[in-house]
Amino acid sequence: MLPLGSQEQNIFGVDETAVLKTICRAVKSKGPICWGHGHNSKARLLTALYGYPQSQALPAPLSYSTATSEGMHTMDYLVDYVKYMNQVQIAHPYENVKNWYDTGLLVSVLTGSCAAAGISILTDSDGLGMLRDASIGHIISKLNQMITVEPYSTTRGVYNFWIGDGACRLNGGVELTMHLMESYKAKSMTTLFI
Repeated sequence: MLPLGSQEQNIFGVDETAVLKTICRAVKSKGPICWGHGHNSKARLLTALYGYPQSQALPAPLSYSTATSEGMHTMDYLVDYVKYMNQVQIAHPYENVKNWYDTGLLVSVLTGSCAAAGISILTDSDGLGMLRDASIGHIISKLNQMITVEPYSTTRGVYNFWIGDGACRLNGGVELTMHLMESYKAKSMTTLFI
């Protein structure tokens, strides 16, 4: 317990808002917040502690030629694809391999199936933001950003967009995708699942 005031104030409490504002003002007066060991030192320190991520061999190409419909549901094939992308990311830890998901019913079933299978949905902070905000326009905007805006369009990567048919229809997803395919050339492999 910090001695924030008199003994009476410490027992009965202080105005948390006033304390927080005072702390924030003091921090802002020192300059921008950054990693405590200097600019760009975080990666160096974490690497020293945990080592470099080790690349592994690429997984065998994904094939369903021997799959039977017995015991396999449509969602299982999609979950297998997400699992395969996780293996690709592990094999090439420095490559961009990302999935972005719409928040509609069908795509929510997919993410739930991935969770039930115990595999990562392999997204990033933007993807988590899209899931949190549940805005059907975010994923279409992200698709447009990854194909048309530098440095994203000039960076190698594997990007998968999982979009429900409702979100795609409401946001012109197919039309936008056709326009992007005809008008732009990105260095990434981008797949749109509708």
